[in-house]
Amino acid sequence: MTDSIMHIFDKNILLLEKIDKSIYYFRKQQHDIALGIIADSMGLIRISIEAIIDNKEYFNLVSTDSVMEMLSGILEAYKTEDYILLADLLELQLISFIIGVQELIINKEELIFKENLYHQNLSIIMEYSKGIDPLSVEAIDPQTLLQEGYRVEYSSSGLMTLAARNGDASFYFHTNGRISMEAFMLARRWYSKDVKRYIIYGLGFGYHIYELLALTDKAEIIVYEEDLNVILLACAFTRLKDIFETGRVRLVYDTRLTKLSKEISNLQEDEALYIHYPSYQNIRGDKERELLREYVSYDKY
Repeated sequence: MTDSIMHIFDKNILLLEKIDKSIYYFRKQQHDIALGIIADSMGLIRISIEAIIDNKEYFNLVSTDSVMEMLSGILEAYKTEDYILLADLLELQLISFIIGVQELIINKEELIFKENLYHQNLSIIMEYSKGIDPLSVEAIDPQTLLQEGYRVEYSSSGLMTLAARNGDASFYFHTNGRISMEAFMLARRWYSKDVKRYIIYGLGFGYHIYELLALTDKAEIIVYEEDLNVILLACAFTRLKDIFETGRVRLVYDTRLTKLSKEISNLQEDEALYIHYPSYQNIRGDKERELLREYVSYDKY
């Protein structure tokens, strides 16, 4: 992937994140928040569209005129304060267009393991985690995990998602669509201004942690994870270090969930425990699953 295409790809991931949130707030008629996000996004929209047009031979999606017509309609709805129409145009036209760009890039390019990114993430993780044996980490090549029941795939937004197997069951940790929006909605459900310390079971690829962190001002987030392989794959295929560099997130590698069990038994009034359900599905031991069963909204086992 050339630098110019990578630049478009990365900017579009950020743009989708912002536009999705603006739509969410428009639908809730929190127009002040939505308009603030749109104002912050205008530069990104311009950069993305201009770059796509400049590389039109690579993309070959639609004509320049149709792109300009789409942007003109969005601008007109913005000027006339028709926020119902504006949200529709953002969702049905702009997001669809950007996702089309992302999917085209994904189909043309290959999934690449970035060793430098892996070691950067791992270095930060080791600094802000407990229970991870450096020798155990060194003995595992994250690329080999992709042949051992784990799958890493691009979502249509451009972010990576993870799939795994537990017994006969196969499941995804994050959507194959707009991951940031899914993570934002989950974080919104978890968030409370009264909570000073969140205890979360399940790292996944960290998107839900990122969004919860963004909603809180000073709250601490402690993430418990039983599967070392998930931690290493997150280091290999995401920018996990961005979460931990804030200094407000800690990771506890807890193979038998003994540490989490103690945490649960001493839960304080200003603390909250939440379970990332796909991570719960990934728990191998019956005893460990039973510990968290009452805290998940649905469990068929």
